[in-house]
This record gives sequence, structure tokens and C-alpha cells, in this order.
Amino acid sequence: MPRRRFRTAALGLAAVLAVLALVSTLGPNPASARGPKVAVCVSPSVRSGIEVNATVPKQAADLLIRRTASYLGVCASYGQSAKMGKGTIRAFSQSRDGVPHTIGLVMTKDTLKDLPSHPPTAGLWCYDLDGDGTIDQHIECTGGYEYPLQLSKAFRTRVDTPFQYVLMNWNPAGHLPEHIYDRPHFDVHFYMNSNEERLAIRPGPCGMLVNCEDFEVGARPIPARYMPADYSDFGAVEPGMGNHLIDLTGPELNGEPFRHTFIYGSYGGRLTFYEPMITYDWYRDLASGSVAAGCFPIKQPGAWQSAGWYPTTYCVRHRDNRSEIVTTLEGFVHRKAG
Repeated sequence: MPRRRFRTAALGLAAVLAVLALVSTLGPNPASARGPKVAVCVSPSVRSGIEVNATVPKQAADLLIRRTASYLGVCASYGQSAKMGKGTIRAFSQSRDGVPHTIGLVMTKDTLKDLPSHPPTAGLWCYDLDGDGTIDQHIECTGGYEYPLQLSKAFRTRVDTPFQYVLMNWNPAGHLPEHIYDRPHFDVHFYMNSNEERLAIRPGPCGMLVNCEDFEVGARPIPARYMPADYSDFGAVEPGMGNHLIDLTGPELNGEPFRHTFIYGSYGGRLTFYEPMITYDWYRDLASGSVAAGCFPIKQPGAWQSAGWYPTTYCVRHRDNRSEIVTTLEGFVHRKAG
């Protein structure tokens, strides 16, 4: 056996042995061992890259998470990754037997260090509004810094859900509307249409710097039964993204400071992305432990345009044992088209 494969097999065995050792510390036939068991992905360390599925008593799972780089749920299927700040971001999913549990983005804690800030965008989506032959990146560009990451091929081909990839946008100066979303923040888009269709939404003078023909397509209304509860369309169509639908009951629109919120996206009269939008400060405070992790409900439409598994909550957590921040869609329910 090649040395690398032997080392991988040995570490995988070590992970299994770690489970058995921790279960044994619970004592002979403890009450907790007779209770419900939970799925846990056993990993000796993040650096090892080894992850092994196990089902153990909850107390053993808690011990594993405290003593190793293990985490709850089945082991992740990882998609594409990218360097960001001083860290790394990566798309991932968790599913079993065709049923999704989690679609998410994991970012190492160092991602929050040395993020680009000048200019305020990467200059990918710009339009010379005043026709002077130059681009002012403060008023003639949009989109911040973007990182498109495909979910794993196994997930995309084996799970009946429309989600295909994650688009992470870092906005060092925030964006419109002023005094609401103009704080440094991240847009974590989970896209249901193809990356090719997204990239075909061109910059121009209409909407939020979008091509006027593409603006008309992006602003095409969604049939009422498919519009999520309390969301409204303000024609906020952006190049390289699509239209943005806003919940008018959101706390940041009713006198409270913007910390995190949820946006729906659309294009051509169809919902095309789900978007938790989270401030830099919220992620930083989550990593430091000064704010608690949490899951938040996603308001649902009355009907779905395409059948498949759809989430009902979005969650933001810090994994202390892995120095990672995860932003996820969870609580999947299978919906029929109608």
C-alpha cells in the first residue's frame, strides 16, 4: 500500500478507535448510552483531513467534539474552496440517503483577517455611467468581492434539491440602501440557477448598474403564490446576481441595527437564490464568543415552482474545536411543484 494511503487508513482507524475509547469512558451500561444515539462525523484533527461517520450516545458525541475536531451530523461532502482574507472558505453539504440536512459555507477564523477593502469592489461589475471613459469604483461598480463555489458533484447529482453552488460576496463598504445595509458585511448566496445564467446578467445603466434588457428580465414579477410571505420586490436587480427581494418586517427596516437578515433572489419571474446577509461584526463576535450561535426561520412561499428539498431555517455557528464559522441552510422539507 502506498505510504499516503496507509497513513490515511491508519488515521481513519484512529478515529474509530477514538469513538470506542470515549464510549468506554461512559462506564458500564450508563443511562446515557441506552438513550437516543446521534450521528457524528469523527475527525482526529482538521489538519488530518480524516472524517469518519459514526452513531454514538449523545454524551460520547459531546466528548468527541470537546476532545477532537469532530462535529455533529453525517460527514460533509465538500465542494470548491477559495482563499479569502488570511483564511479559506469552502462549500459543503451534509446528506444521507438522498435527504439533505445541511447546505453551507465554512470559513476558517483567519478569513476575517486582512480582507480587501480598497477599492470597495473587485471591479468585476462596472459601468461608465457618466461616459467619461473612466470607472469610479465607488459609484460605478457593484458586487464587492465575489467567490463562487460549486457544491460537490455527488450532492448535485444525488440529492433532489435545486441548489447548485454558493456565491460568497464580501462588501467592505456595504451597499444600498444607505443607513441600513451600508455596513461591512457578507452576502452568502445559495444559488438555484446556473452560474452561467448568473454571469450573463450584464452591467449597465438601469437598476443597480445592470443592463436595461437584463433589468427587465430580472424585474419580471414572481406569481403571487410563489412570493415568500412579507417579501416585496423593489427592482433591486444587480449584474452578476439578479433581483433582490426584501422582508419589510425585518428588524433592520424597523429601527434596529443591521446584524443579519435573509434575502430572497429572483430572475425572470423565478426564485433563484437564498441569501443570509451577515455583518462582519456579527461573524467576529460569534468567533470571539460574545454573541451566541443561532438558527433563524426562513419565511416560506405558499407554493413552489419546482419540486425538491427546500430549507426552512438558516444558521450561523462557530465551531470552537475547529476554529471555523459555518453559515448554513437547514430544516429541509420536500415540496411538490404547484
